[in-house]
Amino acid sequence: MLAQRRGDKLVLRNIDAPMRARADVIARELVAIAKSHLGAARGDLDAALAAVDAEAKDTKVKAGLTKLLLDRCTFDSDPPVPPPDLRAALFTRAAAARRDNGRIDREALIALIASEHKLEPAVFERALYADLKASAMLTAVEPVTSAMLVEAFVRGQAQAVLLRAERVVARVTFDSPGAMRALFRALKFRQLLFTAVRDGDAHVLGIDGPMSLFESGSKYGPRLAMALPALEAARTLEIEAIVRWGKEREKLLFRYAHKSEVPASEETPLPDEVESLRHAIARGDYGLKVKRSDAILALPGVGTCVPDLEVTDARGRVTYIEVLGFWSRDAVWQRIDLAEKGLGARIVFCVSSRLRVSEEALPEDLPAALYVYKGVMSPRTVAERAKSLLERPIKSSSP
Repeated sequence: MLAQRRGDKLVLRNIDAPMRARADVIARELVAIAKSHLGAARGDLDAALAAVDAEAKDTKVKAGLTKLLLDRCTFDSDPPVPPPDLRAALFTRAAAARRDNGRIDREALIALIASEHKLEPAVFERALYADLKASAMLTAVEPVTSAMLVEAFVRGQAQAVLLRAERVVARVTFDSPGAMRALFRALKFRQLLFTAVRDGDAHVLGIDGPMSLFESGSKYGPRLAMALPALEAARTLEIEAIVRWGKEREKLLFRYAHKSEVPASEETPLPDEVESLRHAIARGDYGLKVKRSDAILALPGVGTCVPDLEVTDARGRVTYIEVLGFWSRDAVWQRIDLAEKGLGARIVFCVSSRLRVSEEALPEDLPAALYVYKGVMSPRTVAERAKSLLERPIKSSSP
């Protein structure tokens, strides 16, 4: 990562034209080496990549490009016989031969054991340590050019910083409400906890970072980092993040800005379990129409909810459905808080029993309900909960 500390701030190094040009030269050679090593062992590829020349000032650039290239490589290690079994057989026989004869005829011993396993000696030799990382064979390289690799490296700098974030505040503007919904869905799809507050023509998003939630190594950090392209799809993006930096994990301020010249997509796929629920309710005889929801339910000063589905009865009354699955207890309590403070809509929150949240956490007089399920959601139960809410009055937030 090309970042450096300046006082209490963390800043990214400027990747100027000369640096990009040097990076492109390195990337071009790396890509060529990977393609020429198809069918070779991982260890041979690693050695060839390590031998690529780069100036001392470009050491981190080369390391980053190499990592990105290897992420696009497929390695296969499928030995015909488990390597530990082959090694055990070889070492046992070798020890016995040394004890009985005082010497070992390695080629003869390998030929004998290989024949017992119905293998050619050369195949036996390759399989002997096939479980080691360096022995895996390169079987495919994704289509990639040096320019693509350099661009991925440049964009990845801010993502690498966000892996160390404790708190992220993003100010975003959109070309359309659909683009805004798409971003919110993208954050939900990655199971990120966020709040959204409207500020003029912008939205200010608060996103919890990995350092505030879990120990290092959790999956939350990569989710947050991978959400950056979705944030960058907004017309304008300004990020302020508190990051933990260095061995002492000192708190530093990181700022990042981005402008998009391409209108953001307004479509984001729903998770498979939500699509399955939608189709099941649509096919069922529940007296309800169901569709993907386009709503954004916001309670000023409290938070925002982006439901997945909305069901409508014959009288046109609507109940929303949001599937939280088993990804975050904190997210469930956020939704409970929204409902108790007057979200202004009927909604069913579907939650896995693994989160250990009781359905009684939401009072029965509210126009919201928790459906706690084990394993797979029951479309009938979800539909019944949605219909039952239609008889409850909607409570708006107090002024």
